[in-house]
Amino acid sequence: MTEFLDDCEQLNVKYSKLFKILDKSQNVSFFTGAGISTAANIPDFRGDHGLDKAPLNIAQMGISERDLDSKMPTIGHRIISMLIMKDCRFKFVATSNHDGLHQKSGTPWEKSANVFGTAFIEECLTCKIQYIRQVITPALHRKCDNENCNGKLKKTGVRYGQTVPVGPLRRAEEAAKVSDLVIVLGSSMRTYPFCDLPSLSKCFVVCNKQDTPYDKEAKLCIHDNIDNFMRRIFNHLFPGEEEKLNWEYRQDFVMKVVGEEVIVATPRVNEPAVFIDNIQLKLPDGGTRNFEQKMNGDFSLPVGSIPDHTLTYPVIVEFKSGFEIESSELTFKLGEESRGALVKNVTYNL
Repeated sequence: MTEFLDDCEQLNVKYSKLFKILDKSQNVSFFTGAGISTAANIPDFRGDHGLDKAPLNIAQMGISERDLDSKMPTIGHRIISMLIMKDCRFKFVATSNHDGLHQKSGTPWEKSANVFGTAFIEECLTCKIQYIRQVITPALHRKCDNENCNGKLKKTGVRYGQTVPVGPLRRAEEAAKVSDLVIVLGSSMRTYPFCDLPSLSKCFVVCNKQDTPYDKEAKLCIHDNIDNFMRRIFNHLFPGEEEKLNWEYRQDFVMKVVGEEVIVATPRVNEPAVFIDNIQLKLPDGGTRNFEQKMNGDFSLPVGSIPDHTLTYPVIVEFKSGFEIESSELTFKLGEESRGALVKNVTYNL
């Protein structure tokens, strides 16, 4: 399907209708598809430049999970988060995406449902406990956080043809059924069972750059960019408050001795500092000691490779290129714990 946008006159008429619907609604949910994340440089599937236009092996693979850590939420994600947290009429967001950008933008997990799972939740195959991560963990050699269990961990994201997780699907269904308005954003409405959920509500509207099979059922269809759509809603509800959309993305890491190794990881259990690319400990003679990344994702340096255990050493931590923040410098002394952070200020313009 070819993408297209409504002209300015059509958009003004349609947004006027949307605001009248919105102002009368008391229970609003969002249902988002891949189109909301294209502005974060995550490709969709059926758009003009979607993965279905690529060779089959690329279309099956999609974006590498490792790249998702450095992707920041779009203004559309951020506005949804602000509306859910600031306006009691906005209750919930359900998404067909694996990218975790709704949660990264500040939407609480309990007010969202990842209908097809997510790359940021691991489930133990033995004890069935699920663990929410703030980074994309390695796919292999992952064990349950509970040492008494020691079961294998598996990510909850599913691909086409695989069984949809029951819990998130049920929560999305319940949210749709109690909504007097569902706003569908960036979905082609062609992936079951996600496509059937918005019509469970009293009323739904669609914002997408393509026609969908459910357009005739929708109260209103707006063909516009998702970010523009969400900007219009935000300016209608909270004019002049755009500075509240800005936020800080932060990933902390800790450097400490564990046994005979200096280990660098996040302060969270079983979460390696995968946002780090390289670590160098600088020696007084101008030499360096390079940390190595282990199979579990942690970085390590043998204690025995540090010549003088009484000195304090400068340490250069280089971050992966996608974060657009090159490095951070800290100091480390054996027997002490050092802390650092990757910090990125994310700003949006209305």
